[in-house]
Amino acid sequence: MTKQNLEWQERITGYKETRSSIHGEELRWLISRERIFNQATGQTILRSFIRHPGITVIVPFWEETHIILLRQYRYAINDDLWELPAGTLTGREETHRIVATERPEVCAARELIEETGFAAGRLEKIAACYAVPGSGDELMHFFFAFDLQKTKQALEIGEIISEVKAFTLAEIEIMITRGEIRDAKTLIGLFYALRQKS
Repeated sequence: MTKQNLEWQERITGYKETRSSIHGEELRWLISRERIFNQATGQTILRSFIRHPGITVIVPFWEETHIILLRQYRYAINDDLWELPAGTLTGREETHRIVATERPEVCAARELIEETGFAAGRLEKIAACYAVPGSGDELMHFFFAFDLQKTKQALEIGEIISEVKAFTLAEIEIMITRGEIRDAKTLIGLFYALRQKS
């Protein structure tokens, strides 16, 4: 079957997540209920999807021998996680989807400063992949950040980051082995970093 056989008959936006931020009101994601007709089979299916503008994930190298991680509280799991800095691209709603209005490298540079208090002298895009394509269209853009300079952290409203710390690659491998890093986007970014340095 090809996507040419599929006909979207209806899209209904059921919920929009907007948040106040230091940049104003931001549309973060929406839930869309969609009716899709398969011309090849004659079947009509109903699906709900999370429509998202995408995120950037940054692997900040401190003097190329350490990687900076942050300890962030996550409301959904009511726990702290060691994570790489990351953030959502700004976007606008368009035909029951969210279209990014910000380039990933601009978002990566901004989020690195906001979450860690470090600015990158150089960003290098290393990968892009979908987070959960069975239920949403969130695309994750991964960057390495080099030549870090200390600036000032500027956390978003409601963002709780209790620690920003540089770890050696050996320490990170131990943390992964022990299950101390449990965030998927962070694991993907670190696996790219560890593969490059091996």
